Amino acid sequence: MSLERDFERFLSNIVKLNAARVERLQDHVEALDKFIAAADHYGEIFQSTIPAGSWAHETIIKPVDTHDEFDADLLVEVVHQDEWEAREYIEKLYQDLRSSGTYRDKVSRKTRCVRVNYAGDFHVDLVPYMDRWGKTYITNRSEPLDTGRFEVSYPDRFNEWVDRKDRACRGHFRAVVQLLKYLRDHKNTFTCKSIILTTLAGDATSDVAAGLSPERYESLPHAFVSVLEDLAASLPVAMPAVLDPAGSGDNFSDRYSDEWDYENFRTRIRSYATKCREALDESDTDRSERLWQEVFGSSFDRDQSGAKLASLSAVDSVALAAPGEQFIDASPHHFEIQLDPELRATVTGRCTGMAVGNKTFRNGFRQFDLPKHGNRVPKNRKVRFQLTTDVPAPFEVYWKVRNSGDEAASAKQLRGEVSKDAGQLSKTETTSYRGSHYVEAYIVKQGVVVAKDRQRVIVGRSN
Repeated sequence: MSLERDFERFLSNIVKLNAARVERLQDHVEALDKFIAAADHYGEIFQSTIPAGSWAHETIIKPVDTHDEFDADLLVEVVHQDEWEAREYIEKLYQDLRSSGTYRDKVSRKTRCVRVNYAGDFHVDLVPYMDRWGKTYITNRSEPLDTGRFEVSYPDRFNEWVDRKDRACRGHFRAVVQLLKYLRDHKNTFTCKSIILTTLAGDATSDVAAGLSPERYESLPHAFVSVLEDLAASLPVAMPAVLDPAGSGDNFSDRYSDEWDYENFRTRIRSYATKCREALDESDTDRSERLWQEVFGSSFDRDQSGAKLASLSAVDSVALAAPGEQFIDASPHHFEIQLDPELRATVTGRCTGMAVGNKTFRNGFRQFDLPKHGNRVPKNRKVRFQLTTDVPAPFEVYWKVRNSGDEAASAKQLRGEVSKDAGQLSKTETTSYRGSHYVEAYIVKQGVVVAKDRQRVIVGRSN
């Protein structure tokens, strides 16, 4: 039995990082962004900061112990300086932070980053990042010692790849990765670097399989078991090469082989896949819960989790209906939803300018696609949502915008209206409220929704 509602409660209350810590992380990152933009060495070459790693992918989970730290990677995008050696990018960023009374005692240098440690809570790894010779690079300050070296890296492409996998998995891929991380950290039965675990899970997630068997990813429990089973079936006897899906050529297996007991990992994943399939197929609710608890532990408790989840509201989450929210299959539209697995629809948000009053400023403004930036964008930006599809004409398109968070709620702008496209297959919005929002498009053919897609939008403070 899938116990779908119980999975959502377990994920929300036990697995995911709590909202207060996410908020603190965002506050400190925005403060770092402003400091770097005005710093002595970096102020003139700084372009932007881009979330990367599990923070950008939205796959961070609670640390094992309440007092343990979590981490966030932040790319510091700069203009390449011909006169700087690779190691100087880290050294000069470190010097800038050391010159500040706020950061002096918080910073340290690592191989590829400057770490800012907020003791007892989390640390942020600031990674210098630049475009050079038509490729993008991060820097390594340690090898060779006198100059360091530039390393090809495409973290923005990795962000896009995770976004594509999440769409293929019907919006469940990020949660699947979080559950896999929970198994690793809380059960402590296998080891595997998060970047490897995410890559392997992504390789086991197929939009082709989703098209052939839509039920594979129809809910979080189904998606979790499907990905886990496909992962287990794909693991060879000997450690495989796990290549960077962003196309850098990096082999994660080579980089982390000393920290990965692959044989044990393979054995445990295969065992968990069998147990999870048994729990999913069990028809008795109580026995199914006990089987899931054998995998996730006693924290997978329906009564306890349910009590905690009851405190959530539509203000906090887009998973719950907002006042007056509309749905494509209800009044006033009443379109039947029958998604055709052979048809595709993709919505991509692109930040196109800065909004000031009724004006939009684009001159000198660096535009970017939201998926490359972990779907994060500051307030007061114009975002154009473009729909692409292979659905044959004629068809109609409808849009839905849904906000969350205290700012939108206070302004009575949680929204949720469904409106018809004006004929441009696009919609432009202003990022006015901090929070996690989405824009969704529905393609309607002969009165039936045959394809749809959603663009996530995470809005921070203005900068």
